[in-house]
Amino acid sequence: MGFGTSATEVVLFIGSVIVAASVAGILGMTALDMSAGLREKGEAMKDRLSTDFRIVNDPENIPVIGGNYTFYIKNTGSTSFYFTNTTVSVLIDGQMFTASRLVFTSSDNTSLKRAEVGSIMVNTTLTSGYHTLRVVLHNGIARELTFKV
Repeated sequence: MGFGTSATEVVLFIGSVIVAASVAGILGMTALDMSAGLREKGEAMKDRLSTDFRIVNDPENIPVIGGNYTFYIKNTGSTSFYFTNTTVSVLIDGQMFTASRLVFTSSDNTSLKRAEVGSIMVNTTLTSGYHTLRVVLHNGIARELTFKV
């Protein structure tokens, strides 16, 4: 009878060790997944916080040359960001402009460095009155300017 009790206790002990190891493994994997997710979110937040810009035009006097309106963008963030027709979206009065109607200019024609001013030329015809320009970067940061034509 003593052997039967010991065998039962050994089986219960092995079963509890297996359950404890399974729980520890699940908790370990969950902690790894959470830390990886937090790291990714932290990098995305860092990118958003270090990226900033302003539209620096005089809203009453937008330069127009041959049907091209020129808007000046200043990088006021702490890092550079891509400044091309594939990474920046331009909308005027809610209408998005395609790459063929936009010309981006910066010192290297691909990015806008810290404290640098670049330009966006938009080929369009606007009626007299007030309009709203909205510039959206690749990471979702956006700025607006209401201007007069």
